[in-house]
Amino acid sequence: MRILFHKISNDRHILEIVRPNGDREQVECETRSYLQHDLLHYATEREAKLTGGFWGHLARGKTLADMNDRTGVGIIDGQAEMAMIERVVGALSAAVKGHAAHDIIASLQQVAVATESALPEWLTVDFITAIQERMRQLQGHWNGTPYGGVMELVWDE
Repeated sequence: MRILFHKISNDRHILEIVRPNGDREQVECETRSYLQHDLLHYATEREAKLTGGFWGHLARGKTLADMNDRTGVGIIDGQAEMAMIERVVGALSAAVKGHAAHDIIASLQQVAVATESALPEWLTVDFITAIQERMRQLQGHWNGTPYGGVMELVWDE
């Protein structure tokens, strides 16, 4: 699956999904709210080799509308993994802002203890450091994309 981010302006972009069979769908997004989150999902899901996250669901045929359905009906089969990925991505937002990897792990461990859950075994200091580097590269790619240009990522399982 190809993931295309069309840069309209500093404030707006279009997210377009192109599936291997040629089917396409797209949605216009407000960049400040969505771009970093979508890129962080990409970095996290790729680095951890997850297939049950946002991009994995899209690659398996879910639509952007399914993924944006706040009732969860569109992804009922993957809600537990999606919820875990969403928690991790939320915490990793701090990593993108420069917070130390070991501090993020410590915070996540406190949440895990409080919720009587466990962190995924792939969620380590080295993993967070790798995410920070991947996000630096992705953000550099986006910043280098001219207005009217396209940043393309590939999702292959």
